[in-house]
Parts: sequence; C-alpha cells; structure tokens
Amino acid sequence: MRPSLAACAASALLLLALHCTSKEDPRSSPAAGVGAGFDEAAIEAGSAGEFTGRARRVVDLTVLLAETLPAHWGSNPPFARWTNNWFEQPTNVYGSPASGSNGPYYSQRFVLDEHTGTQTDFPAHFVPPPDSGLPHASPMGAITGDKYPLSRLMGPAVVIDVTDLRDAAEPGFSAPISVERIQTWESEHGSIQSGEVVLFHSGYSDAYYKPLPEGARMTMEPLVLKTAPGWPAPTPEAVKYLFDRGVWHLGTDGASMGPVEDGQPTHLAGLQQGMSWEELLTNLGELPVRGAFYIALPLKVADQSGARTRAIALLPEGESE
Repeated sequence: MRPSLAACAASALLLLALHCTSKEDPRSSPAAGVGAGFDEAAIEAGSAGEFTGRARRVVDLTVLLAETLPAHWGSNPPFARWTNNWFEQPTNVYGSPASGSNGPYYSQRFVLDEHTGTQTDFPAHFVPPPDSGLPHASPMGAITGDKYPLSRLMGPAVVIDVTDLRDAAEPGFSAPISVERIQTWESEHGSIQSGEVVLFHSGYSDAYYKPLPEGARMTMEPLVLKTAPGWPAPTPEAVKYLFDRGVWHLGTDGASMGPVEDGQPTHLAGLQQGMSWEELLTNLGELPVRGAFYIALPLKVADQSGARTRAIALLPEGESE
C-alpha cells in the first residue's frame, strides 16, 4: 500500500529531528547551555527512533491568532492584522479606495509582541547580556532565538498531568508544580530521561483561550484584575530538578512558565542554564503520557527574546485519539 502524504511528511520530520541531534553528552561541553544538543542515546531511550516510517498522526499544539482571541499578555497591546494586498482594488463602505492593490494576490500584515500566542522563550528573555551591568547578567543573556540550537526544540515528549491544579489557587496566584509532584509522576511512569521534552498539561488554554470578552479569563483576570486564579506553574526548584535530569526543553498550556504572581524566579531558574520552552500550548490532552515526539519551530528574527511558534507532536501508528 502506498503511504499517505501525511505519513511521508511525518517520517521526514522524524528523520530530520534525529539528524539534528548530537551524540555528545550535553553536559560535557564547556559550551553546554549554548550550543550543545541532547545525546542520541537519550532519544533512543525515549523510543524516538521507532517513529521513523510509522508516525501516522500529527497533533497541532498551537493556538490560533486573531484579534478577537486573548493571545497577548495581560494588558499588553493585542495582536493586530490587516490586508496588505487584495486581488483587485478594494473599496470601503463609502465607495472610497480601502487600500492599494499591486497585483492579483492576497497578503496580510501583522503587528505582534514576540510573546504572543504559542511562543518560545529563549535565554535572553529574562537574562541580561553579560556586559550590561544589570542584575542576573550572564553569557546566557547573549543567546537570542536566532542563535539557539534547533535540536533543543524537539525530542520525545513526556506529559505530566496537572489538571487537578487548574483553578486550585487563590485569585491572582498560580498553583505550584513542585519537585515532589514531578517525583510522584516519575514513581508511576518512570524517571524522566535526558533529552526528553517535559510538557505540563493543565487544560488551562483549552478552558480559557476563548473569544473576548470571555477570553479575559486567560490572562487579564488573573494577572491584571486579580479576580481569578492563574495557570499552574513549576517552581524554580522544579525547573532546576528537570535541568539536572538532562532536560533542556519544556512546554506548558498555561500563559507563562512562571506563576502569575511573580514569573521571574522560575524563568531565571531555567533560562540562566540555557533552557527554553513553549508557553500557551493547546491540545496537550491528546498526547499519551509517553510515546509522542515533540517539535517546535519558532520564527527566526534577529535578536529575538522569544518567538511565535508552530508546535506539533507526532504520534506513532496505533495511538488512539
């Protein structure tokens, strides 16, 4: 039987992912935290190699951007877009030219914060450059997204269910995801391995990433108005614990990796080590606890602290919906 186009594309992505990984231990290089990848043995331990030729389903983990959706942070300026060119000269309701037309094609223009929608945080987001004289400055502050190794942004997915922590905190606060919570998960599902991508599934974006004004529950109410609980977030100690396990990359379906009341300590705990992560993922409930392969491909922009990202997971043949 001839393989489907989706199956061929999934297999190609997996071959690319495996090709991008390094055989060296990411802790062994003096440049660890900047240019090191995760080791091939760790990937094999996570069964990523078994995906080749049999990945059959792609799960989109990325939220939609639109003016009516709460893709922006708190009271920051929202995402905006407009038609850059239309197939022919458009007119407004008064019959006047609405915008120019340079030919028979359609395109849009966007204005957005780097940290909009499903996004990647790079070390420079919270770590100042080494010669800046600012608190927490270090060499990691020079690592912007355009310099960050792509091999860090993919790997065997580990999904930690924290749905019971959603809405468990007081208004204006996030329920903490502790080291003990992660260790309890490991006692049931096995130790987290070097090179795995740890994803925190709370169902927060699935519940609250809704058209405005209902979507104010996403960040406006917990962060600005402080009338609702925030998303569950790992403690700084939990992030450090995962780094010590050999984890470079994380993901959350909350609006931020840090808690709503003060995100800096959690961000610094990981970004100072050269870690990275995605925020505002969605559909994490469609992934198995283990068995998916995670890939994030952010936009590449000079000097970026973060990026709008398309995140996906590849599921092997036989995984249920």
